[in-house]
Amino acid sequence: MKRELKRPNGKEIFVTITFEKENDLIYVDWNGFLTVEQVKIGSEELLKMIKEIGCAKVLVDNRKVSGPWQAANEWYQTDWNPRAAKEGLTDMAVIMSDNIFTQLSLQGFTKATKGVYTVAIFNSDPDARKWLKEQAAVAK
Repeated sequence: MKRELKRPNGKEIFVTITFEKENDLIYVDWNGFLTVEQVKIGSEELLKMIKEIGCAKVLVDNRKVSGPWQAANEWYQTDWNPRAAKEGLTDMAVIMSDNIFTQLSLQGFTKATKGVYTVAIFNSDPDARKWLKEQAAVAK
């Protein structure tokens, strides 16, 4: 299962969300400069997939994100995060961007998720996937 969401111009994809059945996780690949509205739209689509599949593990790839999105963090804290946890999200691994503004936004996000579900930050895809597998093993 794969969903691609495009910018208003209808050409560029700002997020691709893929259920990786073989890894029992949802992979979220964000791309470019994201508006708060795009962050919300993409996150809502992720939540739909979490609900449909019943998947507890999410791998977020922010390596191609170029800019701040911290204005969405209050919404995550008060709205999205509680709903995601209710739908079964337990663990989220995030691959960090090189962009300092994206990194600062991510710091705020980790504060907004504290106590709701576990978030861990990584510099590489293999490390993030390894951690998610370890979390799955601990949960069993």
